[in-house]
Amino acid sequence: MPVTIAEVARRSGVSKSTVSRYLNGLYDHMGVDTRDRIAQVIAELDYRPNALARSLKQKRTHTVGAIVANILNPFSTSIIRGIEDTLQEAGFNLILCNADDDPVKERDYVNMLVDKQIDGLIVNTTGCNNSLIAQVNQHTPVVLIDRKAPEIGVDTVTVDSASGVRQAIDHMVALGHRRIAMFTLPYDHVSPRLERVQAYQAALAGHGLPVREEWLIRTGIAEADIAAKLQELVGAGDSDAKPTAIFCANNLITMSVVRALKKMGLAIPDKVSVLGFDDWDWAELIEPPITVVAQPVYDMGNKAATMLIKRLKAARPPKRPATVMFKPELIKRKSCGEQEAE
Repeated sequence: MPVTIAEVARRSGVSKSTVSRYLNGLYDHMGVDTRDRIAQVIAELDYRPNALARSLKQKRTHTVGAIVANILNPFSTSIIRGIEDTLQEAGFNLILCNADDDPVKERDYVNMLVDKQIDGLIVNTTGCNNSLIAQVNQHTPVVLIDRKAPEIGVDTVTVDSASGVRQAIDHMVALGHRRIAMFTLPYDHVSPRLERVQAYQAALAGHGLPVREEWLIRTGIAEADIAAKLQELVGAGDSDAKPTAIFCANNLITMSVVRALKKMGLAIPDKVSVLGFDDWDWAELIEPPITVVAQPVYDMGNKAATMLIKRLKAARPPKRPATVMFKPELIKRKSCGEQEAE
């Protein structure tokens, strides 16, 4: 016979409602001794709550959906870890979906997750399904991560991209660079990409440097595409008319730029300096170590999950959405000529 909540309550010397509150993490008016006693009995009896019964009774599935733009991106991996660790600690399960920066795929995942009656949604959106996400938010709490969409009216976790880009450009200018190009993914609907482009243009102008449209390169992350654009930008020809530094808008672009430059035989930073937005494990291990603007990515995932859980557990969730903006940090290594400048 399966162990019941009534048996746990009897052996613990408490009511079934007290055991139920313990299982749901509602410890506000529960003594430590009571919590420890219930935990011990649950362990001794190997009690496992009936998830389906709990869901029907509470009208909750204790499941959260998360949609990321590209699961191969180390940025997404760290975001997911922060989300998952926080949800697991709070007793929630996670359904993870990879949209591949595809609005149609993202839309299908949103609809699928809603059909599965998730309790909440965390999404790193393409920016093309905002009306659908706003509709979902009317009955299922949504948190945007690394995206801004004020018109949706949902909780948001993001990073101060403009500050990070200013730090990057200021650093390169301080090292003597005056001709700085930028590689970015298409940014029409994705808020941080647009913010980084605008901040790049503003930072150059702030230093009295020309903003050259032909040095703002939109590209995918495929190394072949980036190599072709790099060949045109910094390949053979008058070196005085070419960029001396490249700012990469995310880590996948940075990786492809570094590989392509090495294959072209253009030494970093002797021929071309490189600075990337986003850090990743190998950035400090390759030669030369790559200078980056790092985001507190795990903390961002943790905060997004925390905000969602707070809404789910609140008796009266706040009507106004909250926005948390993290600060990025410039990590100086050796890919911009730092060693020579010391």
